[in-house]
Amino acid sequence: MERYCPNVLEAVIKNPTGISSHSRRLGILIRLFKAYPRIERLDLSDFIMWDTQALAIAAEQLHLLRSLDVTNRVELSDVDLLPIVEGCPRLSELRIRATNATDTTIHAVINNLSSTLVSLNVGGCPVSSTVMAELVVACKNLQILQMWSCLRLDDSFLLALDSRILTKLQVLDMMDVQKFSVEAVQKTFGQQQWPHIKYLRIRAKCCREDFAGIPERAVLKLNSTTILD
Repeated sequence: MERYCPNVLEAVIKNPTGISSHSRRLGILIRLFKAYPRIERLDLSDFIMWDTQALAIAAEQLHLLRSLDVTNRVELSDVDLLPIVEGCPRLSELRIRATNATDTTIHAVINNLSSTLVSLNVGGCPVSSTVMAELVVACKNLQILQMWSCLRLDDSFLLALDSRILTKLQVLDMMDVQKFSVEAVQKTFGQQQWPHIKYLRIRAKCCREDFAGIPERAVLKLNSTTILD
């Protein structure tokens, strides 16, 4: 295939039907990644991974990787994700929503991707407010941060948001997080200016006036109950 498509930069890999052998499935990945080492965007969200080898193979072969999507791969944990975070220094987009990533993975992101990370989705992951506060201080190029149902978030995360650091932030999604106080919201979004925010979703007992620091044209989703709200 490589002679016909030598410059493949994006791959969406579906779960191979009819192939139950784990070693054969891994063999497919090895051949694919060796044939196309210039892949920059990789979507494995529909590829069931039974152990750490799949992402370890990607980390070994895809040194130019910029975007990884493993959304809803609930079988993945820190031990699976660390090789790709530590081995792919160009990663700028990381979608690990509904995996079992914890603070360990986020610390690895901070230590290895702080200068490159632009977009992060950790929705549903059991990450702490403390580590996410560290991330928003370290990753100054963040544009998109999605944290649906990250139920350990609290005011300490909101108060760590600094518009002087996150000068490029455009999307902040915290649907279903219920521990934010009115005071923290006012300090973060009322007393700071966020000129580039385009979309903010948050749950708090607030009104639009408490978000005076975001542009009037920005989409503010306050107390949404579904992803469609």
